[in-house]
Amino acid sequence: MAKVAIFDLVGTLFSLDAVTERLEREGARGLSDCWFQEIIQTSMAATLAERYLPFREVVEITLTNFLEIQGLTEVSVPGVLEAFDELRPEDGVHDCLKRLSRDGVRLAVLTNSSKLSAVALLKRSGLADFFEMVISTDEVEKCKPHPSTYKFILDRLDAEPEDSWMAASHGWDIYGAATAGLHTVWLMNRDRRWPFPGLPPGATVSTLEEIPAVILS
Repeated sequence: MAKVAIFDLVGTLFSLDAVTERLEREGARGLSDCWFQEIIQTSMAATLAERYLPFREVVEITLTNFLEIQGLTEVSVPGVLEAFDELRPEDGVHDCLKRLSRDGVRLAVLTNSSKLSAVALLKRSGLADFFEMVISTDEVEKCKPHPSTYKFILDRLDAEPEDSWMAASHGWDIYGAATAGLHTVWLMNRDRRWPFPGLPPGATVSTLEEIPAVILS
């Protein structure tokens, strides 16, 4: 059976630099990492409470609250939201996907973002044709890293966990995929230590260009 590589979108295939730059232009310097973690925490809390909040709503609510706490009410929330539609591909994305595709690996995206936003980003960057499938957690109504999100995309792909890899820069995403039985590749482009004891990633890389060698080996 053909191997399957499932990629996270925001922070893995696409850089958050456009959002950081917008926040800095608006006077909110050095806050992007903290704020993004707040977004993830809110999404996960809703899932744990057996509720689901679409990612865009979480971004807007969390950003508004975070900026008010910081006393930065002059920052344009709609402007920052627009920056999410302008994310740029990370270095090495095209070469990574081209090599995997050339060697017969099936490619898919699993994202907490909406499918509309994800597809628009992929099309704008010229990457859409690499992917057989784009799945948003909106379809599952649970955000990653809930195990059901990974099982859902495997079912849609008609793929087995032992033939499938999850590639992401977020440790929590890798952790969730591992609990669902997938092989994992952690792109360590921000953290410096694995944050979850007891279940390490299958492989750790520092660039996207290293991922094909892991999956194809």
